[in-house]
Amino acid sequence: MSILKNMTKLMPMNEVPISEQTGVEKTRSIIVVGVLTLFSITAAALLHVNQPEFILNRFADITEFEYSLFDGVLYLSYLLVGLMVGAFSDKLGVRRSFVYTGSFGSVIFYWLMTTAQSYPLLLAFRFIQGAFTVMVWQTLMTLAIDYSGSHNRGRNMGIFGAFLALAMGLGPAFGGVISSYGVFMPYYYAAALNVVVFLTAIAWLKEPSLKKARPTLRQSLTIAKRHPKLFVPGLFNFIDRLHIGFILVALPLFLSTVLGLSESLRGMALGLFAMPFIILQYPMGKLSDKYGRYRPLVIGSLGYGIILLLLGYFGSFGFPIFLSMLILLGVFSGVTAPPSIALVGDTVGREESAMGMSFFNFMGNLGIVIGPIVFGILMTFADFVTAFLVAGFLELITLAINVIIIKSIFKESLSSGVIDQHISLASTTQ
Repeated sequence: MSILKNMTKLMPMNEVPISEQTGVEKTRSIIVVGVLTLFSITAAALLHVNQPEFILNRFADITEFEYSLFDGVLYLSYLLVGLMVGAFSDKLGVRRSFVYTGSFGSVIFYWLMTTAQSYPLLLAFRFIQGAFTVMVWQTLMTLAIDYSGSHNRGRNMGIFGAFLALAMGLGPAFGGVISSYGVFMPYYYAAALNVVVFLTAIAWLKEPSLKKARPTLRQSLTIAKRHPKLFVPGLFNFIDRLHIGFILVALPLFLSTVLGLSESLRGMALGLFAMPFIILQYPMGKLSDKYGRYRPLVIGSLGYGIILLLLGYFGSFGFPIFLSMLILLGVFSGVTAPPSIALVGDTVGREESAMGMSFFNFMGNLGIVIGPIVFGILMTFADFVTAFLVAGFLELITLAINVIIIKSIFKESLSSGVIDQHISLASTTQ
């Protein structure tokens, strides 16, 4: 942690504190965070399209369950390291140092994965790469909350989410193209993008003005006990990310083995899946500021679950049908993302925003760890149709549980969801 503190000295001396910035400058800060997220998430998303070739061409004797562990260990590192990043970030009162450290470490381990001579060593490198990567994107999510107030949180999450979604679309599409030039090319480009993140963060990323009274590590790690309403966005994120983990493993394999598509067409399919997600981020964030968080979360989750459980069966009839359903899946995913992130900021104060986001991501990372494992287990005993069917029912069951929590425990209407404007004076005076 002393390294993290020392790296904050890299900040420009003439930097204007966030609390003293104008509205235009705050928006510019959100855009800088979004651009860094674009580079970081694009780097991670580049790798998914040619995973069958990257893994199976080198380690052909592994089982389908072992294959699923390549992403499983990545998400396990997100789960374990993400929680500690939030706790230490709030305790130390710094954000940018985690972006510096994470991007620099990611450069090294994206490259090292291309050198692994055994599958266990590859999994070890994948775990460490994930630890550095989560330092970057989780801290950037926290900064988006830090730069926001209760009056514009949904809008800012929409701006941030648009960059995030753009990365999720560009990564697979670009990865499909460059992987045709070599199986290791996505990993080299991922390393190069993190060099850009590191240099851009040093030049442009601003440290927010946080309260001096910082929570202890114990207080940070028990944040859900003090703010039980965090379980609502956390549970939505749990199931959303479970399906991200499931889909990112299942889709390339389905498109390759069932529909026989090349890497470039697989990348195009994943890119089109992300396109409606990109388009809907800003408008859904704005709408959630005006009309509430819960209704879009319920509507989006319901539609997502129905499409997902039908995807394996109808998708096997041909690529056009599969692609149409995949785009619909992206639409419903785009409806839910901004309001769920904004709910975190609605619930906690700025001095605990990193840990609030850590809990949100802990729930999401728990889901994304389980997603590939669910796929690996189901494919051991069943087929793609059954796997997608089970995944869709999991979405609907989790939605029902969350609706019960909202209406029975917190006794709120699904037509509400924006916390009262006066809940956090610190948020409104940024």
